[in-house]
Amino acid sequence: MEQVKSRGISHLRESILELIRDNGLRVGDKLPSEMEMTERFNVSRPTLREALKLLEMDAVIEARQGKGRFLSAGAALSIARPITKFESVSRLLESHKHVVETKVLGFGIVHADTDTSAALDVDVGTPLVRVERLRHAKREALVYSLDWIPQHLFSEGDPSQIDWKGSIVNMLAQLNLQPVASTAIATATMLPDAVVGLHGLTDFGPAFLIEETCFTVAGTRVIFARDYHRGSAFTFSFVRK
Repeated sequence: MEQVKSRGISHLRESILELIRDNGLRVGDKLPSEMEMTERFNVSRPTLREALKLLEMDAVIEARQGKGRFLSAGAALSIARPITKFESVSRLLESHKHVVETKVLGFGIVHADTDTSAALDVDVGTPLVRVERLRHAKREALVYSLDWIPQHLFSEGDPSQIDWKGSIVNMLAQLNLQPVASTAIATATMLPDAVVGLHGLTDFGPAFLIEETCFTVAGTRVIFARDYHRGSAFTFSFVRK
């Protein structure tokens, strides 16, 4: 029950960030009142306050006694989709207002090689579920993805029966294995020639590759992913200190 509640608060937090983006609010601007937001999101005031507290902890908003809540300096990073923020590709595409279709290009059980075994902290030869997908909108390819997941995580079900067009992060959450953070390497590159030729992606152009290992709150490694983002379709922000 606590995990369900936590996911609900986290989702509400993201909805408030979307409200900020949609209204074009800037640092120093005042947020809508609690009454306005409870009506907009159809939640109770205590639930709303928990989500707002998360945004205060992230320095996105600040509460001024008797005046309301205002965007603080941290809002500039959170609203701009920072590269340091962990989120699923599905969620990222939603944030960019894309109406996305997902095509599963390949699915199978493979054995971990040196790269995937190191990323997932399993022995070489360990069975892994491998999923190859392409997300596109308005007939334009946006993200080419490869994901590897240890097969033993599906001990209570058959991974071949899963609808892999949906969010893998959400699917793992239903198995009580929700990824909450990742370690990642980002590079500018091109799609592999074999992928371009096999799937007709000659117009994909330069890509922004995020290669990451995703962890649960307990530290379990649940996904190793290589996501190639179409360079002309995405921008990411970051903070320099």
